[in-house]
Amino acid sequence: MRIWKNKNSAKADFEQFLKDYNCTYKKNSDDQGSIYYFDYQGGHFVAALRKNDDCVEVTYHNIASVPMSQLPLVRSQCNHFNGSNILFKYTYSIYADDNEVGVHLSFFNNKIDPKTLASELGAAFHFQHDWILEFDKAVARSKDYDSIDTESELYKHHHEMYMIRRLELLHQSGPSVANIASGKGPLALWQFLDIVSPLPAATPLFMMENTLSGQQRIEDEEAIRTYDLRRALVDGEGQQARLTRDYVTLDLHYKQGQDEQPRMLTIAITAEGDDKQSIYSRVTVTQVPRNASRMNSLTSESRKSHCVSILIALDRNDEKQRQQEFEYMWTDALLKIKNGKVESMDEDQVMLSQVNAADVAYNLYWGQQMFNQERFYEAILYLENVFYSYRENLLVMKTEHMRTMMEVAYKLGFCYNELGLPKLAFYYLDLMASDGNIRHTMELVNAMANSKDLRLFSYTDGVLNEVKHNFSDEEELPAHILDFVNFLRRRRGYAFIEFNQLDKAEEIFTQMLNEEDNADYAINELAYIKQLRKLRETGADTVNEDSHASDGNLESSDDNDPTPPF
Repeated sequence: MRIWKNKNSAKADFEQFLKDYNCTYKKNSDDQGSIYYFDYQGGHFVAALRKNDDCVEVTYHNIASVPMSQLPLVRSQCNHFNGSNILFKYTYSIYADDNEVGVHLSFFNNKIDPKTLASELGAAFHFQHDWILEFDKAVARSKDYDSIDTESELYKHHHEMYMIRRLELLHQSGPSVANIASGKGPLALWQFLDIVSPLPAATPLFMMENTLSGQQRIEDEEAIRTYDLRRALVDGEGQQARLTRDYVTLDLHYKQGQDEQPRMLTIAITAEGDDKQSIYSRVTVTQVPRNASRMNSLTSESRKSHCVSILIALDRNDEKQRQQEFEYMWTDALLKIKNGKVESMDEDQVMLSQVNAADVAYNLYWGQQMFNQERFYEAILYLENVFYSYRENLLVMKTEHMRTMMEVAYKLGFCYNELGLPKLAFYYLDLMASDGNIRHTMELVNAMANSKDLRLFSYTDGVLNEVKHNFSDEEELPAHILDFVNFLRRRRGYAFIEFNQLDKAEEIFTQMLNEEDNADYAINELAYIKQLRKLRETGADTVNEDSHASDGNLESSDDNDPTPPF
């Protein structure tokens, strides 16, 4: 709230402040008020005092100057700092003649208080240092991208890094896998199981459908395979579709391969709400473990319980609208390439513009949309079509098409990792094991760690040795490289625990206790190691998984088994 006075004393108070702190200044006055240009401890500031107003607005006029090409980064960082700081406001000006962008910092005071004003002027230097430090980090990260729209690419980078971190930390909170898989068409049970829990050579015997109104036995094999999960709780079409049931459970009995003993999956479908655009359901698949026997030991994979939970949705929008959206975006991308407007395109648009076949472009567009929205299950349905289309022409493929294929493979690997199927993720991620992209490498390491792959140790050794080769012992690692190295060390420590090498794991995590970026993670892992040792001493059969990177996704089967546990 501003304070108004009949007698204007703010100008006199401010000038007295400037004299008391030995600030040199120049003043311009008119009928509206006065502008002061003054120096404070080497910084050049501008203060505006309006007539009959006991307030002052101070601007640190040029805290940084950067090349015009980095304008998207400046815009992004100013928005970020303005959202997290209530004292200072960050703005920028474009100096076309110098081809530069100037960054400004300002604050507002309701009255002239010398002590407060001096404190805030001093704080301005601190926040200037913070802004420049964070901006330098952003510039370093932006070098991973060829696109001129650096702000857009950095946002995607931050989001993917967040998801990679989430996949690492997810192991500390027990089994939980969830993503939205929206769509218009049917979602057949066997299509769903083929991705989230493959049943190699499985033959359905019968399925019991259980609802509040009763129980139904389904014996027709085709009816079982094509059971539509999207419509299990829904009646009606289009805008008339509505939830009519709270839940349905399916008990699927089947035989697998040459095994004569029937097995069972329980599939729970529960209502998760209706936002007028889509009707949401959660599908949770649980495999019932077998009893122990001579042929089925206590350590066998078939003795372990496996569970995956995924949110799906039935969209009310017309498929024609989806086709129209795709055609508009594809045509727009092609026209931008034709007219030389590549600088206004993000990486997804550039990839889309390089596709000539309409069906491939359609799958690529919607696969990218699903991936960016973290709708990983449906992203797989689209992106695998793109991958297989490109794979047919691998030997005669142009460089830009090869890049698209590798990016699609990376996203497929990412999706399978998020669904808790690291062995399927490895199939795609291994294609780019040596392409030098840090994000690709991190996701590959996640897949190997989550599937207890022994190759993790030799692979991370090779990557860490490469880092040592490129940077001398005396040279300080760039922030993004240091972050990458810490990630590799944490994953190695996790893997040592999984292979019961507790002493080696303890040594790694003990070293991390005094490291700011790793301390919290290390404390949890050391606590888990302590629990494991106590478990051995007491002979107990449970341990608190919350304190360890226990595989939050599905447990993987033995390395000799090429298929996931289901």
